[in-house]
Amino acid sequence: MAVGGGYFRSPIPEGKIHYLTLSVLPSTNIRSCATMGRNLERNMPSAPVKLRFDDFIRTCTPLLRIPELERLMQQRVQEIVAGLLDFKPCADPVQNLKAFLRKDEDFLGVLLALTNLSQEKFLRVITAQRFAQQDFAPEWGVKTIYQKIKQDDAFAEQVARLFLEGKNSQWLSGQVADFYLEQLSLPANWSDILQDETLIGNVVRKKLTGEYNDKKGQYIERMVADILDQARVPYEHGQVKLVGKEVDHAIPSCEDPYVLIMVSYMETTSSSQTARANEQLAMYQKIVGENVRYPKVQRVLVNIVDGGGWLARRSDLRKMYEGCHYCLNMKTLDRLVDIIRFHVPAQYFLP
Repeated sequence: MAVGGGYFRSPIPEGKIHYLTLSVLPSTNIRSCATMGRNLERNMPSAPVKLRFDDFIRTCTPLLRIPELERLMQQRVQEIVAGLLDFKPCADPVQNLKAFLRKDEDFLGVLLALTNLSQEKFLRVITAQRFAQQDFAPEWGVKTIYQKIKQDDAFAEQVARLFLEGKNSQWLSGQVADFYLEQLSLPANWSDILQDETLIGNVVRKKLTGEYNDKKGQYIERMVADILDQARVPYEHGQVKLVGKEVDHAIPSCEDPYVLIMVSYMETTSSSQTARANEQLAMYQKIVGENVRYPKVQRVLVNIVDGGGWLARRSDLRKMYEGCHYCLNMKTLDRLVDIIRFHVPAQYFLP
């Protein structure tokens, strides 16, 4: 090829030779095109890269601190402690405990925290008591039990006696194992303990552990939703037919998602983590299969996973990592915007 003009020999069809004349642009035009190309490169979002597993682990947060939540829970502790200190005990043990249980919805949880019986096991004990009375209706929740305590004097006395008598309860000795009834028994000086502000602060925190964990999960969900709002993209929560599961955030919709986001923060371990990891791996495989069948539309699954509970179950955490296109944690959550911008078509973004 000559400078300023020349020839290029094309492939030879049917034994003939074809020549194509090429023009070489002046140097000023070459520089202009090069500049335009660089500008286009700057405006085009680069493909996000999935963190290496080791880097993902190093950036995890075992016990996340959310200042707003910490202030809220401290206020909850102080309010319950103030209510406990305000309670005036009476001489009769059963009447005393009945009055205590009726005074505040949180006080039942405080009694359970004084024992070593979980709320879940307490609900089973109440179910066993009802079965002993030929009541086979579905299990009551804590709110239902509190309403029954307030409204039904006989039921309130039954619950009070459960705490006072424990394994010696005539109603439950043949229905519930001693192992659980032993835990249900209150310390003899329980009302004195509840007048010690230092001691009851710790008891109340133990009672609020489940509420604290639930609220932390809600805060993390809100943090993700705030990022999606800032990205100016529509999203939905619900069942996605493509994967046959409920998805935390589907962008732009559950019906036609380009980005599917699943969020899980756990500070304690649970056998359900293995099931969840397997389910999300199956979701990922379905999306990969869909992308192979319909290559013009490439959908991605983003797992947002963090917390000491997942770090303690490293094999399940690796499944969560491998079962997605991108795996983020609380410290790398800012990468989510780039993932969305790269994978979601421009027409779905809000003005």
